[in-house]
Amino acid sequence: MCSERRPARRLLLLLATLLPLAAACGKKGDPLPPPRAVPARTERLAVRQRGVELLLDFPYPQTTVAGLALGGIHAVEVEEAVRPAPPEGQPLAVDGREFAAVARPLLKLAESELRGATSGDRIVLRFRLPEPLPEPPAARFYAVRTQGPKGEWSDRSALAGIVPREPPAPPQPLQLTARAEGIEIAWGEVAGAAGYHVYRREAASPVYGAPLHAAGAGERTFLDTGVRHDGRYVYTVCTLAAREPVIESAPAGERELLYEDRFPPPPPAGLTALPLAGAARLLWEASPAPDLAGYLVYRRDPAGELRLLTPAPITAHEFLDSGLAAGFTFSWRVTAIDTQGNEGEPAAVELALP
Repeated sequence: MCSERRPARRLLLLLATLLPLAAACGKKGDPLPPPRAVPARTERLAVRQRGVELLLDFPYPQTTVAGLALGGIHAVEVEEAVRPAPPEGQPLAVDGREFAAVARPLLKLAESELRGATSGDRIVLRFRLPEPLPEPPAARFYAVRTQGPKGEWSDRSALAGIVPREPPAPPQPLQLTARAEGIEIAWGEVAGAAGYHVYRREAASPVYGAPLHAAGAGERTFLDTGVRHDGRYVYTVCTLAAREPVIESAPAGERELLYEDRFPPPPPAGLTALPLAGAARLLWEASPAPDLAGYLVYRRDPAGELRLLTPAPITAHEFLDSGLAAGFTFSWRVTAIDTQGNEGEPAAVELALP
């Protein structure tokens, strides 16, 4: 009898265990806390000297420490540590623990101030060096921390260091010339320069980005082919004293230019006239102008009058001129015209009809 009751007891115990679990199925537990918006540590921090200023440059933080989208930052804090400069030729370095022990807060920018320091996907911070520079020279090391949208701060960034020195003179004079291929920048020579940095910004932008061109010490001009018609651009050039880290002069002033399309297309090459009965067939090669609208054809009659035969530009590379009297000599001109109405120099050909 007892043996028959044991299986029943076991079944009751099993049911008693499973019923609470089944009742709990489908119940929602406590919600998970929202992920923390701690900005990821800045790994690429660069410092350069421009005139009597230092510029700190780093990518705008995009992610949290967990790799999630950050959604912007609210502030940036800069720390500085000043140490004796290493002997000439020795690497410029400082231990992270040593930096933490001697660093002092230098600069803090709130969100409203950061807008003016943001250029594209980068943040560029500027601050003046002490004048005069100390003797013997001192090494200056920097780190940044960024504050996320919920007030949490990132870890201290990678360190960047520089030994500031007296900057070279800026190149003078600075000139801009609009050309068909782009805008030409020209500058004067500075004795002892290691090279030059050419900078460009659009007139609506308040800050320059990375150098548009790193010129050698012997270069005096650069042709910027990356401009568009009707764009307004501002340029400056700095003299380089050192490339790593960058030490350059103050900007050589600024020059602004509205790049308008005032450049006619080149004439069509290979213009040929083929005689026909009472007519002439003109053939030519395409003009290479990227904004070409078409071609205009002119004819000079035996009496010397030059007439336009195509009131509107034609896109074909040939033209049939009929109704010509035999026994006379005619001449033709073909010009290329662009979409802005700039008409180029003519290609010419002459033909005596038999």
